[in-house]
Amino acid sequence: MGSKWLIMKKWYAIQTYAGSELKVKEEIERRIKNRGLEDNVESFKQNGKRQYCVVPIEEVITSRSRRGKSNEYRIPYSYDLLVEPNQRLSRGEPIARKQPKHLDWDCMVSEVETLQRVIVEMTNRTEETYLIPTEKRIRRDIRKGEKIRSGVPLTSDKEEKFVVNVKGKIALRDRVKRIEFILEDGSEEEKIIPEHYLVKVKEGDEFEEGDRIEKEDVIDSRSSGMVKVKEYKDKRVVTVQPVEKRRLFPGYVFMKMDLPEEEMIDLVDDIRGAVRFVGSRYHPIPIRGKEMKVVKRLAGLIEAPTAPSSPRIEVDFDVGEVVEIVEGPFADFTGEITAIDKEAEEVTVNVKIFGRETPVDIGFEGIEKI
Repeated sequence: MGSKWLIMKKWYAIQTYAGSELKVKEEIERRIKNRGLEDNVESFKQNGKRQYCVVPIEEVITSRSRRGKSNEYRIPYSYDLLVEPNQRLSRGEPIARKQPKHLDWDCMVSEVETLQRVIVEMTNRTEETYLIPTEKRIRRDIRKGEKIRSGVPLTSDKEEKFVVNVKGKIALRDRVKRIEFILEDGSEEEKIIPEHYLVKVKEGDEFEEGDRIEKEDVIDSRSSGMVKVKEYKDKRVVTVQPVEKRRLFPGYVFMKMDLPEEEMIDLVDDIRGAVRFVGSRYHPIPIRGKEMKVVKRLAGLIEAPTAPSSPRIEVDFDVGEVVEIVEGPFADFTGEITAIDKEAEEVTVNVKIFGRETPVDIGFEGIEKI
């Protein structure tokens, strides 16, 4: 009996408003369970969950930041990098950690001075650091991430010592402490430590070798995405590139079922965002053949054919030529070449699916002459 029902099931497409695909999918699946229709609708296991509707999605890495927040992180070499290139990272996860630091000698603090620190990153990614006394006022437009040109003063009094002589952007603005230590042998040592991870220290404090002077510091990710790492002279730059989920067939939800037409229509009736079945409002038409193959390949339900590896090939196609696609989700489709990229060894082919022209980028080895 089970195999009989499986054979009778057919694929259907439900048209939705763009952007409503996943909400429509969730509501249909809720109705299937509430109405006890699980045996009439084929299910698929994706991402560890049993699902009854298919909405093919691809993940696309983008370079833009969201809500005006930078997705770049300046990581000094004093920090241990906790991520790797191409790693998926969630918001709040650590990117880098600076271990606590301890003193190498017995000493006494002879002087503590608070300074304002501005780091300017030049166009070649090298940096210049300016340490400015607290009694001087830094201009309001000197903010992290802002571009700056040569000749711009950092302080309101325009003191020449604090005039930027490079073109770049403000990489960091914070407060640091300059601490002078007198060692037991009378020699002096100096450290400049950012306030946010310096332990409490004041003039006259005595420390022993091994005492902690810097607390642990962790840089967490402000967003989720894919990690990209670049190394420079003064630091590493970690970029967390947002990963967007894009619908491969905007406006469609797919199901495989064997319900009577009346029950099919009732299943999606009054769902916000759902329009109708492909076919007509009252007579759904099954999706068959190579169109449904594309959907299943893109959804990962069946494997797409791949072309064997081959050496670089000469361009033997022309714009306007009609070819057959033999590789990937659109295999078995024919279409017209609208563009050729010789450097990337790719062509753009216009194929017709669900009555619409769809441009498909595919390698030279993925098409054949007809």
